[in-house]
Order: sequence, then C-alpha cells, then structure tokens
Amino acid sequence: MPDPLIGKIIGGCEVLSPLGKGGMSVIYLARQKSVNREVAVKVLSATLLGDSTFMERFSREVETTARLQHPRIVPIFDYGEHDGQPYIVMAHIPGGSLADLISFGPMTMALTSRIISEVAEALDFAHGHGVIHRDIKPANILLDSLQNAILTDFGVARVIAATQQLTRDSILGTPSHLAPEMLADNNEITSAADIYALGVTLYQMLTGAIPFGGDTAVQMLWAHVNQPAPLITAQRADLPPALDAITQMALAKSPAARYHSAGELAEDLAEAIEGRAASHAAEVPAARGGGEDLAISEHVATSPDIKAAIRRAIEQVVKIVRPDGITGTGVALPGDTVITCLHVVDGAPGIYIHFRNGEQIEADAVAVEPHTDLAILRLRSAPQRLTEDQLNGIKLSTRALEPGENLAAIGHPLGLDWSVSGGHFNAIRQPGEDPLPDFGITLTAPLVQVDVVINSGNSGGPILDAEGHLVGIADSIINPAVANNIGFAIEGGVALQFWRDHAADQTPLAAYTCDHLHKDGEKYCPLTGKPVKPLEHVDMPTADAVRYTCGHIHPPGLAYCPLIGKPAEQIDATPASTDLPTPVVAAAQFKCSNCGFEFAANLGSCPRCGKPRR
Repeated sequence: MPDPLIGKIIGGCEVLSPLGKGGMSVIYLARQKSVNREVAVKVLSATLLGDSTFMERFSREVETTARLQHPRIVPIFDYGEHDGQPYIVMAHIPGGSLADLISFGPMTMALTSRIISEVAEALDFAHGHGVIHRDIKPANILLDSLQNAILTDFGVARVIAATQQLTRDSILGTPSHLAPEMLADNNEITSAADIYALGVTLYQMLTGAIPFGGDTAVQMLWAHVNQPAPLITAQRADLPPALDAITQMALAKSPAARYHSAGELAEDLAEAIEGRAASHAAEVPAARGGGEDLAISEHVATSPDIKAAIRRAIEQVVKIVRPDGITGTGVALPGDTVITCLHVVDGAPGIYIHFRNGEQIEADAVAVEPHTDLAILRLRSAPQRLTEDQLNGIKLSTRALEPGENLAAIGHPLGLDWSVSGGHFNAIRQPGEDPLPDFGITLTAPLVQVDVVINSGNSGGPILDAEGHLVGIADSIINPAVANNIGFAIEGGVALQFWRDHAADQTPLAAYTCDHLHKDGEKYCPLTGKPVKPLEHVDMPTADAVRYTCGHIHPPGLAYCPLIGKPAEQIDATPASTDLPTPVVAAAQFKCSNCGFEFAANLGSCPRCGKPRR
C-alpha cells in the first residue's frame, strides 16, 4: 500500500520518501520549500493525541531540545500537528545511524573511541543545561557523511512514554539500553541513566551484541536489574583488559557508582586504547574460574586485605545445581559438608555440587531449618582435588562489625560464574524487626544488612570481612533500583552454630511433592499438613549426555524428551557439559507397555514413544 504521506506538505516541507520507522513514529526525507533544503520530518503516531495534554508536553520538550545548540546535537527547525499527527522538522543527517554501522559487526577501538567521545560531548552539554536524553541507543546516534556522531531524539521518548504510562502500557526508554533505576516508580532519573545507556552502546560497538540479552523485554529488564555486567574481554580477547573496568563502571547497578560524566567515560576509553591506565575506573581482574583469577565487582574495596581474604576463600565456594535448572551457591566446609540457604535446595530430587576446580560431586541434604533458611548438605564422596588448606580459607568465627566496614560476597550471579560483589555493613536486624516494609522476610535468625553485596544467584554463598571471617550466608537482595541496594544475609554466628550442630548428621532427607525436603517415610508434609508423596531421585548428569531440542540434556539416541514426553531431536552429537543442570536417564529398569522399550524407572514417560509410565 502506498504511503499516504508521500507528496504531502507537512510544516512547509514536501515529504519525499521514508527514512526509517520506530514503534511510535516514522521519519521521512523531505524538502523544506522555503529555503530549498533537504530535511528530516519525524511524524508521530496519531494515537498519542488521545491524551489531551500531549501537545502541551510535546511542545515543551521540543522547545527545550531546540534550545540545545551544539554541533553534536541535531538541530530542530519546526514542529506542530498535521491531520492529527504530531511532527518535528529537523536537519537531515545523510550518513545513517550508528545502528547501521554496528550491523556490519564489531567496530575498531579507534573508531569506537572517537564516536563515544563525540556523543559524550553532546551529553555533557545537555546535562549541563539540565536536559536528560533518556533513550541513548545506536539508532539515536546519527552519522554524517564523515561518520561524525550527532545525537537526536532528546525528550521524544519521555513525552511518548509519559502518555503511554497513563494506561500503564509501556516504560520509558528502550529495554536493551535501560538503566535499572528507570524501572522504579517515582525514582529520580539523573544523567547517570544516560551514562548507563552509553555504556551499553559502547559494549555493543565493540562486540556487536548487547550485554543484557533476552527473548523478551521482560527478560532484558530483569537482567539490567539483577545480572552482573559481563566482561567485554570475554567476547573479544584482543581488547585491552582496561576496557573491562570501563564497561563495568559505566554499567554499575547503582547510579552513584557510575562515571560522573560522559566525558570521564570517553577519557578513560581513549587512555585505554593508547595503553595508558584509566584515570577514573579501577582495574577489574578479567579471568573466570578454573584456577584463574576471578571477576571482582567495582563495589569491592581495592584494599589488599579483602582481596587476599577472597582468594583464600574462593575454593570453598561451590555452585549448587538442581534437576529443575535452579542454581545457587554454597560453602564447602570440613567433614565433606556444605552449608547453603534452604530455599536453594528445598524440594530438589537431586543436588549436584560443582567445585571451582571442575570437580563435581552429588550431595544429599541432611539437615534443614525453615525458620533460619539454612540447610546442611553431605557430599556423597570426598573432594579429591582440594587440599586441607583450601578447605580452611574461611575463618569459622565471627566478630563485631562497625557500620561502613567493607564486605565481599562470593557467589554465582544467575548461577553462571565464580565472581565477587561487595558493599558495606549497615546493621544487624533482629527477628521481628521489619528491615523494609515490602521485604516480607520473617526468619527467626538475625540478618546482616548490607548495601550492594548480594547478587541474584549468590544465595547460600559466604559474605566475608577483610580478615576472612564468615560474616553471613547471603540470602536475598531487594531490587537496587527501588531500595537503595539493600541486601540481607543470615548472620554468620547463626549459620556456624547450625553447621556445628548438624555437621555429623548422616541420614539423607527426601524430596516430596510438597516441594520440601523431609525425613524418609513421611505421608503428610510437616509444614503444610497436606498429603505428600516422595519424588524419585534424579542422578547427576553423566559425561555422555547431549543436548536436545527440548532444551534439556539426555543420553544420546532418544526420540522423546523423558521429562516432558514430547518429541525431541539431538542438537549435537558432542557430549554436553555436565555443568548443565538437566537430569539424564539412568540405567534401564522399566519396560514400556506400548512399545516395549526399557528405560529408567525414575522417568515419567517412555523416551521412544512418549507414553506416560503411569
């Protein structure tokens, strides 16, 4: 269908051809007849005028932007309304956008540095005049014929999203580049939000990918709030390690931990490319796990004492993996035991312990305490690759803490890597004290309140002071965008006493249909009083397991997923890493009544024909 606006006169400009399209607007190449020059006309959706106050707010934003006279900001010539559609007339920048350039793949460091520097000039100028862009992304960074960067769309995202939010239809900004604080209701938005989005853009320029991905906008937004920023050198080994420090600082969850200005980011980037130390960002060790160095968040104090404590303790920190894919963290302690949070393992029909050196051992829960959210696990065999010294890196004692002391948490953000985040001790919250009105935790154990220390996936991991004492067992964090980065840990003394009381326990607890762990032989859940049945144990994945199209890993040669009973095909004949948390089939013990195929008794469906076992 022909575009009805082609050939029309909008604001004294003849519309010639479309240049691009967004969710709520279309940009056209046009000719401004009064001065005979090519311009760009951005036409917004007519649905926005359903809000009676839209044009008033739209006019205010456009007029504010038009006053930003800077060579790195697109000039605005006119604005108004045409046949029920708001429009803006601005300069036509002929070189496309940064998004077009990134589509060809990762960019060179030199070109990246120059463009970031030019965008930073525009941002610092706007921020100096009290204007925040709120939607920095490659599509809003235009390029002239010499690939000089010119920033566009100041204020447009704000006025569109404000209109949509009247009906709670949308959020302000683009999900792939959205700062965590922009997800909070009534949260103050500062220039730090633009710097965060510029950090995402920098990562995208150098790698060709966004740092926080996802199949949906919701997954992206969750990652911005909870997922640690990935190291850029993990994507491009040819980049200098200093770039990790720069991107980590730009993408800090807390606005206060980011660069104070876009210019500081650009300055550090230029210095890193020249091989000089960054002036503003602290060094970030870039390697991961497996005996290498570990990723340490910018929030961890740089004192050698706390870093030494981290390195002494790191081998005791384990990743806990369940058959259902849930992962968490635990602390390996003497006597082939592991302490963790109960919510990490509760109801799991299999518990797999992964050590940093690559060793993997199955474990059983032998003691649980719902009121303190603690659990003790017993390894089914002793770790072979850990020395006695490596199992004694954490001091199994506590001490009184002073507010403001630096702390470090070791764990597995999102269950992925051995890494470290940090913060400061704030207070001890006793049972019955409500640390935050909407937190909802009702444990009987005292809680250590900290700031910016517990990432999602760190539950069950240790929190240490500079001397290596076990301050607490990481338990929960509140969205840093809405609660000033408040996190809570189970007080170390409570955790250690629970471990001492149960370190000698031997009898494994069983998983039940109530999603809890109880003694073997229970007919009713002791917590809910409802009838329950035990779940069959799921063995740890074996080395010959391969990934299937169902998303799980199973032994090779199956036609149906034994977990969901649907057809599935092998993706690759290469054995998958046993680090994957999906259960696999054990020895054949049951004969299918439909096709006669023998399969493991713990499977609910026949892997060959898909018929349910019961």
